[in-house]
Amino acid sequence: MTTVLAGASAMAVIAGLTLVSVGVATAASIAPHVAPPAPCNISVTGAGTAVPGQTLIVGVVAGTTIVTMNCDTASGAGVVAEASLLAAIGTSAVLPTTEADTSALATFAPSATSTACPAGTAGSCSIATFPVPATFATADASGVCPPTQAEINAGLFGCAIAVASTALAPVLGAEYLIQYASQATAPNPPTITALQTTGSEGSLLNVADAAGNTGYWWGSAVQAVQASAAATTPAVAPTTCVGVGYGNVPAPYLADVWFVTGTSTAVGGGAASGVTISNDCYSGKTLSPPVLGGTITVPATVVSGTSYTVYLCEVNSTPYPSNDIHSASICGAGAPSFIDASFSFTATAKVISQNLPVANTVATSASSSFKDQLVTSGNQGTVSYVQSTGSPSIAVSSSGAVSTSGTLKAGAYTATGTTTDASGDAGTFSYALAVTGTTPPTVKPAPKALRVSGVAVPGRTVVLTITGKNFTGGPKITGPRGTSATVLKATSTRLTVRVKEAATLKKGTYSLTIKFASGKRTSIRYRVK
Repeated sequence: MTTVLAGASAMAVIAGLTLVSVGVATAASIAPHVAPPAPCNISVTGAGTAVPGQTLIVGVVAGTTIVTMNCDTASGAGVVAEASLLAAIGTSAVLPTTEADTSALATFAPSATSTACPAGTAGSCSIATFPVPATFATADASGVCPPTQAEINAGLFGCAIAVASTALAPVLGAEYLIQYASQATAPNPPTITALQTTGSEGSLLNVADAAGNTGYWWGSAVQAVQASAAATTPAVAPTTCVGVGYGNVPAPYLADVWFVTGTSTAVGGGAASGVTISNDCYSGKTLSPPVLGGTITVPATVVSGTSYTVYLCEVNSTPYPSNDIHSASICGAGAPSFIDASFSFTATAKVISQNLPVANTVATSASSSFKDQLVTSGNQGTVSYVQSTGSPSIAVSSSGAVSTSGTLKAGAYTATGTTTDASGDAGTFSYALAVTGTTPPTVKPAPKALRVSGVAVPGRTVVLTITGKNFTGGPKITGPRGTSATVLKATSTRLTVRVKEAATLKKGTYSLTIKFASGKRTSIRYRVK
């Protein structure tokens, strides 16, 4: 089986669904597609039920359920196998065959008398009897059926039974999703949190999964299933999951609805076009569940001083019931069901809201060239930024550009201030920069002697003053042969030196060499008369 869910036709359940308008929420729809005629008819015995009109079997019991498949001989049906849905969300490095139990294959045999296949004439049908294996085993230890609760929480609601040719090519339209009777525990409820909990109409609210969450947006987590339902081309599987899935839940599957807190009054919302929920991804070792992100726009219908409960709704294309018994009245009743999560929000007078980024991280080695740009919403026209507090090493310009004053030591740096626009709207901003790594050593400038006050006399002791810059500690001075020099006082710019010259030294100009404890040195010319 090169693709276990090549057709994923079980998701015809959501073909043509409509997100019904709630209050003033904008309606959105998914256009139905015409699926090709199914190449097989099935019957289920022992335990479980085939859902009419869908390629979905529920209530399956391992070792008891038997699925009899009566397929058109022309379809090329040769074998049947069961596979984990990890095959449908794997990266390009994950082979679907490693997610299938190839030790429990059923084979098709032509029937001279059966007319139970879609072709409906004697001699045109081929039959296979597939007992759902009591023990499911694949080459991949993570590929299990029924799925684990962690996989269910991430949106993998079952397994697949797929028909393939004897050459192991998939028979399109002959894939069946199954849900086990033992999968009684529904997925954990999804979560949502907003960066901004107050604001005015038109502001953008950055939303994400709640910190430490174990409840994901599981209602539509399998990208291949979405593509089949909407008759679109599946996204190309990546080479790695990079911690999140690939492709996003289609925008028409999502809506936000705003209620006055404590009432059943919907006052706004619509298609959540700014929200993204990634699909599941499996690297061969790690399952990356859905990740929520993006923005929700505060509708124009909010009233300053009023508290709202904001719901994000996602179409539930799994056989599990919604996490919310009130989802139909909140999200609408036009889809099989919805899952939802909410957060609280209070409308305020027109203010300027700060959006992401509010923080960043940079290595010490790159801190001198670090740049970032602050972003706002809710403003009318150009925003002016005024920094008021924070670290002097990080600066925010009047246009919101963030920069550093040079190479920064490892640590935390902040900047805060106010925002205004020409219409008088105002807000505040804050920004935090984390600098990581080891601070490179500071290169100190070389010392340099510039001038000597005083002259030396052969055979006598005098005091000379040497002025300069960048002098450091522990200076030692040497001169011509027979000269002795002792430093009496030293600062970063001046050395007071007692010099005794040899009686035999001739008059002229000579050099004094100054060597510091750091190893650096400089020299200066002086006169002997």
